[in-house]
Amino acid sequence: MGWIRERMAQLEPPSTSLSELAQRVRKAHAWPRGKKLKAASLATYLGKFDGGEQLEWLDQHPEVSRALAEALEMAPEEMDEQLAERQANKPAPGSKLRLRDVQTRPLDLMHEPLPPGIRVEVQDPAFWPLWWYAPSGSGRTLVGHWLQARGLAVFIQARTWAEAEQQFPDNGHPVFVELDSAEEAPDWEQRWEGWKICVATESLPSAPPIENRPEEEEHPFREPPPNWRLVKNASASEWIDDFLEWLEERVTMKRFNAKAFRQWLSQSTILNRIDNVGTALGLAGLFATYDRNDGTTGPLSRTQELSELAKLFLRMLIQHREHEVDLSVPKLWERLLHLSHSLLQDDSAPSHEARPLDAWHALVRVRPDRVDLEWLEKLVEDGLKMDKAHIDKARTHLPADAFRTVKALRSLGLLRERQPGQYAFRPPWVLEALLQHTLLALFEQGPEAWGGVLLRQEHAVTVFEELFKRCRNKDFTLVEQLLARPAPASSAWVAGLEASFRALGFASLMGVQFPEALRRDILRHQRALIIPTHDGIPLPRITYAYKSEQEEPLLDRGLWYAALFSLTEALPPHSELSIEDWCAGIPEQARIWLLNMAACRTAREKGVRSDWWTPLLDLGGRLMNRLQLFNDSASWVPELVQPEYLLRRFQRKDLTLRELDQYFTWREISTVLPDYVQRRGLAWEELARVIWDVWIKERNDKQLPQFLAPDAPHAQLFWKTPPAAAIEILVEDRFYHSMFRQESVFSFFQCEHWDVFLRSWTSSGGISRAKTGYSQLTALQKMPEEHVRQAIRAGYPDAYDHSSRRLLWRLWPEVLCEEVGRMLQQAQWETALHQAWAAPANLVPRLLASAEQGMTRPSTPPSPMLARWLHGQIGERVPGWDKAWMLLERLMPSTKQ
Repeated sequence: MGWIRERMAQLEPPSTSLSELAQRVRKAHAWPRGKKLKAASLATYLGKFDGGEQLEWLDQHPEVSRALAEALEMAPEEMDEQLAERQANKPAPGSKLRLRDVQTRPLDLMHEPLPPGIRVEVQDPAFWPLWWYAPSGSGRTLVGHWLQARGLAVFIQARTWAEAEQQFPDNGHPVFVELDSAEEAPDWEQRWEGWKICVATESLPSAPPIENRPEEEEHPFREPPPNWRLVKNASASEWIDDFLEWLEERVTMKRFNAKAFRQWLSQSTILNRIDNVGTALGLAGLFATYDRNDGTTGPLSRTQELSELAKLFLRMLIQHREHEVDLSVPKLWERLLHLSHSLLQDDSAPSHEARPLDAWHALVRVRPDRVDLEWLEKLVEDGLKMDKAHIDKARTHLPADAFRTVKALRSLGLLRERQPGQYAFRPPWVLEALLQHTLLALFEQGPEAWGGVLLRQEHAVTVFEELFKRCRNKDFTLVEQLLARPAPASSAWVAGLEASFRALGFASLMGVQFPEALRRDILRHQRALIIPTHDGIPLPRITYAYKSEQEEPLLDRGLWYAALFSLTEALPPHSELSIEDWCAGIPEQARIWLLNMAACRTAREKGVRSDWWTPLLDLGGRLMNRLQLFNDSASWVPELVQPEYLLRRFQRKDLTLRELDQYFTWREISTVLPDYVQRRGLAWEELARVIWDVWIKERNDKQLPQFLAPDAPHAQLFWKTPPAAAIEILVEDRFYHSMFRQESVFSFFQCEHWDVFLRSWTSSGGISRAKTGYSQLTALQKMPEEHVRQAIRAGYPDAYDHSSRRLLWRLWPEVLCEEVGRMLQQAQWETALHQAWAAPANLVPRLLASAEQGMTRPSTPPSPMLARWLHGQIGERVPGWDKAWMLLERLMPSTKQ
């Protein structure tokens, strides 16, 4: 919001738009009566004045300036001050740039840093050659101007690579190329290696070709062909705080509160939708426009749904560019909802992909439109009997035509050219909001409507999420409507049924109660649709692409199997539709494989606790017993039954190291295993001790297996309570360095473990030289004070271990000073003086006092080492060196002349 808009908001009554203000200006007494300037043109000028542009026009037309002052209820002198201030700060050509969607002072390219969120690598030619994958809004143009203003690189904007290449400088100066299209951009070439070039575009670099070689020449370890070094935008959570600090220093909107904005982002899910700096700027402008300082009033505080937020964003854009857009917010919102509905039905390309303008016109068009009425008028001229007045009336109710709508979207920056002639919807979160809103509306249109969306992998997840949410909240209306009108020949109905099957199974897994008739009805319909494999394993009729299943567990067929187990397990054993009924005739190995299929999680979820993973493991344990699996030895164990299998083997006391090492995915089950064991009436620590005992018994002098490694993701399972006997083995020379180079192991040590560890350092009254080096430095940083004292008393570190000695004096100065001082007092000269040589200068006076006491013991005369140490302190002129001189003189009196 610029200075004119801020003044408009202060008027009584406030002026609601630039068009309305233009009318006020034209009606002002100061307006020159002969001035031929239409209100629409004046509104355009006012928009530029508000942004600090073309202010010299007002100097050239002082009568208009006075009329504007009158309309804004400002004194002429105050208007002159406003204009003078803004003209004084007018940016020099090429050195300053204004940001989009949020009112800030112009960015001084010569002296100000770029906003956080733009990767450092693209700002510094030292990191080039580089390919920056930068979707619209990433700041490509801003970076190019910034680099050129500072003389760091030549900025080239081109539609194609061929066009850019014609502008390359001959002097080899670094080049920043902003490409509309990367289609013709070359693969990596050797010449790029020594050239400072950064290509910024919305496309990824093409994969370099691999030469065809005879099969016998292929080598599995041959390096892949070189390619561009690729840089992508970092996650918003990594830079948003620094970005807001940067923005707060530059924003000119008085209502913007960076701290409140950050809090709003944290409370909503919008932070996860910020993909680049441009999106963040748009949301900051939205917050500044519609928030209030107290956070409790204003449209934004009342906004709950993402679609409502998108509608506010659209309203803000139209307010900022009302002189460029002739559509109202309701009208354009109606067109956008129709657009999103068209996108859901369009199979030609994913919704987020770029399309030519003709495609966008087709997606936006609504029937009837102006062309239809023109066709009717032509028929009337040819003799069709129709009331022309009715046609004229219908024309006034026509929706905005496709051309005007697409033009408005381009003017608002919602349709942006990704490559020549290809336009994509931006920002992505607005498109997501539109699609979500339309998808939810489809639920009111019946199963065929939302079932049809399930057939499109791009939007199926949204439908799944809504189904799951409703079933978990005991709202089974959608499922009941679907089952009331079976249509098994319809792919849309089948997709809806199998999604409902998963949703009900998920709800059952989470303990939701629903009618038994509903359970049996959906099981019966689903069973009629399954496709059996050669070994009898059932397959759902509708599946999704492997990549989609890997990225989203709701699409994973594993969830279908989990739902099958959950729904059938509740039925009496061996009854119709029970799990035994479904598994009849399926061999044991195939039943085990069924359980394996039900462990449906994405790679990023594995090893992470979720609200449904625990009940799923509980279900697996019950099914293992109910299906009578693993009564004999197993060759492998599915993840879903691993906790129960472990407990069964523990109770039978026949666990083997081979099973523990090969059968269990410890990382995946670690988050729930202790709770699982506890619910069965056991303490996990007891089971962990047994596992350690199995290793101690069966190790055969081999290294520690990987599942027991202290640096494993699940290390706390076993290292929280390792037995002292295990440490006694691991401190043996053949294991020592490979084990204790890892700092993580010491964080688990208790007193008993440190006792064993320290005993391994001191063998036969001395320090074991086989255990010096990096491992001991790692240990010293974690060792408790009492054990540090024990090590020093045992003569550690020895005379040659200077690294450990320096580290101990740095970590435990008071402890060493006390222990070394005590040894000096007891005349343990050699042991004490080895450590005293590295003492900090400020502690030397205390050591000298202890040495003086030790020199008084007649039974143990001073060692020659004492004289050398005293001599060294004198040479260093440490504090109290005169005391050292006195002791040296007493020890070795000067020869009298």
